[in-house]
Amino acid sequence: MVDVTATPGSPPRSPAAGAADSVRSGRPAARWGRQALLGPGLVLAAASVGAGDMVTSLAGAAGYGMALMWAIVIGVVLKYALTEAVGRLYMATGQTVIRSMREAARWLPGAFIAFVLVIGLLYGAALGSVASLALTTLFPALPLRPVAVVIALVSAAIVYVGRYALFERVMSFFMLAKFLGMAVLAVATLARADDLPGLLGTLRPRLPEGDVLTVLALIGGVGGTAGIASYSYWVREKGWADRSRLRVMRADSALSYTVTFLFVLCTTVVGTGLLYGTGGSITGGEGLAALADPLGADLGSVARVLFLGTFFLVTLSALVGGFNGLSHLLADALRTLRGVPDAEAERHIAQHSRPFRLFVLYCAVTAVVVTFLGRPVPLVLTYAAVGSLILPLLSGALLVLLNRRGVDPAYRNGITSNVLLGGSFVLFGLLAVVQLKDSLGGA
Repeated sequence: MVDVTATPGSPPRSPAAGAADSVRSGRPAARWGRQALLGPGLVLAAASVGAGDMVTSLAGAAGYGMALMWAIVIGVVLKYALTEAVGRLYMATGQTVIRSMREAARWLPGAFIAFVLVIGLLYGAALGSVASLALTTLFPALPLRPVAVVIALVSAAIVYVGRYALFERVMSFFMLAKFLGMAVLAVATLARADDLPGLLGTLRPRLPEGDVLTVLALIGGVGGTAGIASYSYWVREKGWADRSRLRVMRADSALSYTVTFLFVLCTTVVGTGLLYGTGGSITGGEGLAALADPLGADLGSVARVLFLGTFFLVTLSALVGGFNGLSHLLADALRTLRGVPDAEAERHIAQHSRPFRLFVLYCAVTAVVVTFLGRPVPLVLTYAAVGSLILPLLSGALLVLLNRRGVDPAYRNGITSNVLLGGSFVLFGLLAVVQLKDSLGGA
């Protein structure tokens, strides 16, 4: 087997690579070595499954029960195709996703650094406030804004001080905890349902008339945006760089979206049992917090506490993962614009590098400032519009980059990948147009 470290221009091996090699060869590994074959996918799932997923799935359940699960399946498949392609691109070229994008269009790295700077400006304040809402609903004596600031600073500190191995363990714990919390609530909902056959009967697929936007929101709302672009950095930190890891990477990204789908399925079950047929609905973090009381009335006070705790962990994990992913993207976009070669990438984009930590501080400081400014409406609209552009740009770039003749056939797009990436480009492009139209209309 050829060692990728011997190939000119290949990425430096991270410390995690040794653990992966130990597992593969049967040598003794570190304490966490048994989990070394997987990891970035759980990080992605923890970072991508946020309050937005809960809101969209609960809102869909309120109007249609579980009849729109087919839309969620489509969203999961498309996001998996994007994530797998991002990981495959890194393995094919030894270059990060931002560096590779420069070959598709020289302006793309500049666009990405502008996009991610805008997203980082509001990300910490937005998610910190939602996490604080969950915590202050559970403990009403706590002040909302100061708690939001503390949550954002603690999240930034987790990313700043830890190496990738610690970050991965923390994110895996978050994913396991919030998945178990929602699974328990779903089982309790089914067990206490007055009309269980009727609830399960809502699984019959249907296409809502005159409500295409709800379907599009469900498809686009499953999983993350910036987190998908960040997946190659977590694969890089893990040390997966040659063809022998390709199958493992695919299994890892498939695990990510399997867990994501199951989480959204559980949320949909809870929403169907609580909201379907009542005429009620849910919007935003405030709606999630307000749902705790009727849930407690139906399932008991323990369920109320469990829901709010899960809601808090969902937002906290998205905040920690987002800070990490955004800092990787910003540091790499800056490196690419400065023309720093791949041989020097380690000290520019690794989690312990100075540029990475500088951008973590940027996210933390802007979170504090914007939280106390109250997130002015123009900034929020800009944030939403910019975020919607990432996936169509990423889909288009992957179609170009992974169909080049210079790409090893083992890594090149096949028919299925091209169909799914093409579908992603069209669908997420349409969603971006809708979001831009709404943002300009609200400006």
